[in-house]
Amino acid sequence: MSASRVNVPALVITLVIAVVGPLFVASYSLAMGDPSPRDVPVGIVGDAAQAQSIDAALHAGGADTFRTVPFDSSAAAADALAAQQIYAVIEPDPGSLIVSTASGASVARVVEAAQPALSQALGVSLTVSDAHPLATRDPSGLVLFYLALGATILGFVGAIQTRVNAGGMTLRAEVGWDLARSAIVALLMTLVIGPVLGLEQLPVVPVWLVLTATMFVAAMVYSFWRVVIGGKWALLPTWIMFVIVASPSSGGAVAPQLLPPFYEVMGRWLPTGATVRALRDLTYFSDHLVTEPFLVLGGWVVISATAFIVARRRRFGSGPVPAPAPSTTPTGEERRDEVVAAV
Repeated sequence: MSASRVNVPALVITLVIAVVGPLFVASYSLAMGDPSPRDVPVGIVGDAAQAQSIDAALHAGGADTFRTVPFDSSAAAADALAAQQIYAVIEPDPGSLIVSTASGASVARVVEAAQPALSQALGVSLTVSDAHPLATRDPSGLVLFYLALGATILGFVGAIQTRVNAGGMTLRAEVGWDLARSAIVALLMTLVIGPVLGLEQLPVVPVWLVLTATMFVAAMVYSFWRVVIGGKWALLPTWIMFVIVASPSSGGAVAPQLLPPFYEVMGRWLPTGATVRALRDLTYFSDHLVTEPFLVLGGWVVISATAFIVARRRRFGSGPVPAPAPSTTPTGEERRDEVVAAV
């Protein structure tokens, strides 16, 4: 192979990585480097005068950090807190500030930081309590995020390695192995993080199913791009989607209420964010499950699998993908042999 045929692809790869590398760092830095809370919903149980004092204290200096939500009773506020509609509850009588660390440890810290100002405004010393504390071995609430991130990356990496090392599979075999691999790896991840290491008290079967769906989606997205643009470049759009955009916007490391608007919106509708929210609900809020993350993740399963199957059928049919034709360009040694033979 001539030097130009070697150097040109190497140059292209270098330029692509030179663009993707800064994007990777910039995306995480913009999303999580300086989290700024805005419109964090906080419940208030009290009369109108108390609510006005609390609202003034929370909005001191004109900041839009908090958004107050009035409740008629402690029970209604507690139910909203369990449903993750609000992040904290303030009750001047008997003087309590209730947070929900499992909803977002970073947001809980922001709310707790406002306790002195609230106590001064109300003339009552507010006692801080946690209605939904995180697991003892996961005080920062990152284990569920690592589960979602690991399932995502292993999902498309597994698909890559399967296509590279097990070529010639039919469409049914490709989908079947992606699903089987996802189920096996997801089960082992759930068991190790849950019952074996005890990092989280995971409900094994539901978490297993969520992680299986996450891995399968990542595999299908990569497989779709592999069919559409080829194996050489399929990792690039997959990496941009899952690692550069979906991961920092997932709300796993920083609560959605602290993310910039773009990342907050993307995290709601991309599979990694749906996985984080589903895992959090199953682990800490099983009595108040929200259907949205499960519907989003299920939608990605259907859409990604359908897109891959349709693209695969149209381009290669349902049988094995034909092996790429060998290069017909003679090497340098072959050309010299041809010259010698001609002489």
